[in-house]
Amino acid sequence: MKSFYEKISQTCKKYKKVAMFIDMDGTISEYHVYEEEKMPINTKGVAINQKPLNNIIEKLKMISNIHNIDLYILTLSKSNLITKEKKEWLKKYISFIKKENWIIIDRENGEYNAETRNYIKTEKIKEKISNDYEHIILLDDDHNVLKQTLTTLKDKCDVYHISSAII
Repeated sequence: MKSFYEKISQTCKKYKKVAMFIDMDGTISEYHVYEEEKMPINTKGVAINQKPLNNIIEKLKMISNIHNIDLYILTLSKSNLITKEKKEWLKKYISFIKKENWIIIDRENGEYNAETRNYIKTEKIKEKISNDYEHIILLDDDHNVLKQTLTTLKDKCDVYHISSAII
């Protein structure tokens, strides 16, 4: 069985230019699930204090050294406060991904809602890729997002659930 790094490396050998989009919550940082009625009212400190998933981050550091791949963070945020904290978290733990490649989609700013939640990431990927990349890779923990991206981009992408990167 090929490792996650080997799979990504093999894809990069097939294509001239590859973009990899990486989710945050539950993918590179620990994610806590709350029942809607138990969601903390004050979310200060929630995003900044998430535990980094170091084994995944180390694999992404290795992948970032592949010469023809660009890494992007692609994550949703419920508020401006969480967006700010996510940026601080990324600066602390993911400094090897350029700040201009951080895409944080903010619900408070009207960038997504409950109806668009499952496909907004795919739309952002489509905006970014244009003609710059021959192939796309998405690493996420949300099956709906992965399915939507695969359905929309078809053979132009590979999608991986976070469980693939753990192996």
